[in-house]
Amino acid sequence: MKIYSTKFKGLKIIKIKKFSDLRGSVIKVFNKNKKYSKFNCFESYISFSKKGAVRGLHGQLGAYSQEKIIYCLKGKAIDIAVDMRAKSKTYGMIFKKNINSKNSTAIIIPTGFVHGLLSLEKETIIVNFCSKPYNPKKEFGINFKSLNIKLPKIKFLISRKDKNLPSLQKVRK
Repeated sequence: MKIYSTKFKGLKIIKIKKFSDLRGSVIKVFNKNKKYSKFNCFESYISFSKKGAVRGLHGQLGAYSQEKIIYCLKGKAIDIAVDMRAKSKTYGMIFKKNINSKNSTAIIIPTGFVHGLLSLEKETIIVNFCSKPYNPKKEFGINFKSLNIKLPKIKFLISRKDKNLPSLQKVRK
């Protein structure tokens, strides 16, 4: 396992070792004994997404803010996180990384970020480990289309809820 820092404090990329033999492969996505994080998993989700599916960008406020570990089990996606920590040097800046089931890469997203993804294949499966429980009363988000980032030219599948999220510019005010 190799851990890479990014320009975002606490946001790390983990290159995970894959063990393979004639039966297939085994990957250890999370190990509490590793020093890369004080991550304490409270709950976990698995999302099954069609090509073009947009999930997010979502976050939770204050004490409900979640640290996350994101890993692609199948398919390919663009993982996106925006630093919403007002006192951070990277406040309002966007992290974007391609993840897929072949590169054995996990992403640790610290508290204070909104997070989302864009599925790039007809079936993309993502596992999402969260440090705190989901609390809809403390949830907020940013409209995916308001980000100034280059994305592939595919048809986006966006939920009604996510279409109505405010822009990054409005949330930053």
